[in-house]
Amino acid sequence: MHATSDTRTKRLLDLVVLLLDSRRPISFAELREQFAEYRSAKPEAGARAFERDKATLLEMGVPVRYVTLEDVEDAPSEGGYMIDRQKYRLPEVVLAPDEVAVLVATAAAVRHQSDFPYRHAAELAVRKLMFDLSGLPARRRARRKAALGGDTPESPAQLDVMVHLPTTYKSGSLASHLEQIETAIHNRKRLTFEYDAHRGSGWLSDGEAAGGETNTVGPSSRDVDPYGLVYRQGAWLLVGFCHRAQGLRRFRIDRIIKLTVAPRPKTPDFDIPSDFSLQEQGVISPWRFEREAKIRARLFVSADTPWVADEDFGPATRNPTDDHGQHGTLVEFDCGNPDYLISRVLSASGSLRVLSPITLRQRVAETARAISRRNAGPGQSEASLPRAAARS
Repeated sequence: MHATSDTRTKRLLDLVVLLLDSRRPISFAELREQFAEYRSAKPEAGARAFERDKATLLEMGVPVRYVTLEDVEDAPSEGGYMIDRQKYRLPEVVLAPDEVAVLVATAAAVRHQSDFPYRHAAELAVRKLMFDLSGLPARRRARRKAALGGDTPESPAQLDVMVHLPTTYKSGSLASHLEQIETAIHNRKRLTFEYDAHRGSGWLSDGEAAGGETNTVGPSSRDVDPYGLVYRQGAWLLVGFCHRAQGLRRFRIDRIIKLTVAPRPKTPDFDIPSDFSLQEQGVISPWRFEREAKIRARLFVSADTPWVADEDFGPATRNPTDDHGQHGTLVEFDCGNPDYLISRVLSASGSLRVLSPITLRQRVAETARAISRRNAGPGQSEASLPRAAARS
């Protein structure tokens, strides 16, 4: 099977080269003389083989055309085949100075992420772009100037761009883990790793909490079907199905320890659900993390911080309301991440308040009391709790 595939690939390449090199259309009779596969005992079998090859080339974007004497003067009397060179070759790419600047800025951002798997390729691409622009002959410079509308402040005749991109190198386990995870995603292979949810800081991941795991201390073992990678707010996230949590979770790559990929790379371990959206998972906010069983929560957002009501709560209702004589918005949503809700309420100085359920209000008050006890000086009491806790 492999040898047959290689033979056909070579034949397709030879066919393209033959048609491109010919100065005139080539008849099928001539093609039969060049390719043994078209010289079968039954002429119709050879014709079918050629039609299959032609269809494959067309699918690959090679514009093979059949022409007659009416189309081309030097075509064979019985008609012949040719490749439309104008359609086969890509047109010259003309970039305006601001487009070059955007590409360079993007590459600069990429190359500062030392663990990005394609950083080296992006750097090479920009180096090639800079080389091509600096080496444009005068005639091509003139064409580009005309395409940009002549000599204007926005499109000067001189399009030289100089960019200095010093070589940098990636290092550390993060880069290694990214490469392993990328391969596992491509091959749909399960990952096993130790996850230290409390390493570093930040709220980007929700992999540390499945069910009642929020108080877990130290690394925990995870088996995860990797669906995709997301780079957000300075951190790489793995999005996948966590078998321990029995649900979708996001894991910060810099918190992964002792990563291993399941064996037999040519045998997929899972299928990605048809309704999975990496884009949606990549922008999901902590309000929507599912660290505990969801409960319906009602959150008051005062008019002092109206932007909070526009954050991503998932399916939620928002209505104008008053609370303790203060104008604001009532946000009602399914809360699966109460720790985050409590932290936001306590840091909001009264502009956010939990209205229901009573269990969440009690957790806000208990957390506030715990903070007050921890920070109380000698002789101080819990008499003065934060306003948010008192009202909750």
